Amino acid sequence: MDAERRHELEHNDLADSTVALIDRLRPYLTTLALAALAAVGAGAAWTVISGQQEATKARSWDAMMTAINDRSPDALGEVARRYAGSPAAHWSQLFLADSAIAEGSQLLFADRARARARLEAAAGLYSGLLAERTTPLVAERATFGLAKARECLGQLDEARRGYETLVAEYPSSAVRGLAENRVAALSRESTRQWYAWFDEAKPVTPAEPAEPAEPGTDAGAAADADGQ
Repeated sequence: MDAERRHELEHNDLADSTVALIDRLRPYLTTLALAALAAVGAGAAWTVISGQQEATKARSWDAMMTAINDRSPDALGEVARRYAGSPAAHWSQLFLADSAIAEGSQLLFADRARARARLEAAAGLYSGLLAERTTPLVAERATFGLAKARECLGQLDEARRGYETLVAEYPSSAVRGLAENRVAALSRESTRQWYAWFDEAKPVTPAEPAEPAEPGTDAGAAADADGQ
């Protein structure tokens, strides 16, 4: 058998095998075609969704930066609500918590009720962040912030455990040294006694300065006489 004849037979065998395979697959061709179309559609949908997610992410960061530049807590709160679960929302919550604890710690010397409300708000925001899957840096700052809020609220055991958590879980933290100092301080009886005294002490609200008397009034005339 010459080479040309063998090639012709082999070609016929391949053709027969191909026809036989098509015959076997014929009942499933519609299903296979639909599966292929579904795969293409899924790929296209993923491309669209990915693009939308990137655009949303960019908008969330822009909104957060605008809120910070405007120094608007309300705008930061809106970012946290509108883009809940996003990195920009987490940082917005962190900034709100930091602001609340700063305000609350100052109010401790003037208005205990308002101070407690702000400190509890800060603790709630920090706790919310720690309950979510956020970045390590945000979690680190939230851990330290929550410990500070607990300490300002007089919850000394909880505060000490929070500082210990930061030292254990974030050994390279920039505030590790400060956290270790607070652990040592809160372990001393003298620190607890000071907090007990401070809790009993009544804050003194500074008196508002008196308005200057208008010329011609009795008070103004008395002041003029004193000046002479």
